[in-house]
Amino acid sequence: MNKAKKSIWFLLLMIALLAIPTFAVFAKELGMLTISGPGIKGELTLNDPKAMMDLEQKGFFDEATLSQPPKNLNLEAGYTVTSHLNLDGKVVPFVQMVYYPTHEGQAGYLHYVGRLEGETLQPVDEWHLMRLDADKAFRTLMTANNITLQTALVTAPAAAAPAVEVEPASAPVTAPAPLQIPYLVPAVIAALLLLAGAGLILKRRTVNHPTMQ
Repeated sequence: MNKAKKSIWFLLLMIALLAIPTFAVFAKELGMLTISGPGIKGELTLNDPKAMMDLEQKGFFDEATLSQPPKNLNLEAGYTVTSHLNLDGKVVPFVQMVYYPTHEGQAGYLHYVGRLEGETLQPVDEWHLMRLDADKAFRTLMTANNITLQTALVTAPAAAAPAVEVEPASAPVTAPAPLQIPYLVPAVIAALLLLAGAGLILKRRTVNHPTMQ
């Protein structure tokens, strides 16, 4: 009887030990994503098992932690992503984050805003840098669903060209009219002749009318 009980307990223990890793793998299985944001009408639901597995294998939940949010992001241009686990046949939301895409070929940023604690999502405030492979896989998944991701990076405005001061146009200075030399010479000569003539007339009068002694 004791041997039978020991055998039963040993069998149950072996079943439990075998079930634990199986349950852990099953519990970590990504079952669905719901996404909303720029270019998406309402909410997009993605639940293709192959695509979900590809995201996990590319490290969708294996990001580098950041101490503070990036300073060059438009915080209103993110995509809200709610990840659901396939837990014991039941799809349960376990994390909510805002994805901020950068330029294609560069890793985007994730801002975790909710994490499952107990039976509900509890607010969190964590910033992460997505793995490049995971970012590429997520972009491919969005493109396959006709969603073009828009970068959340803030583009610095182009530097304005320096203003050029334009000096006000000054009024043209009118140069004095040049002396008309061709007309001036004859006039001088005529004046000299008149003076000479006047001198001769006075001399003649003096001769013709001598002064009375």
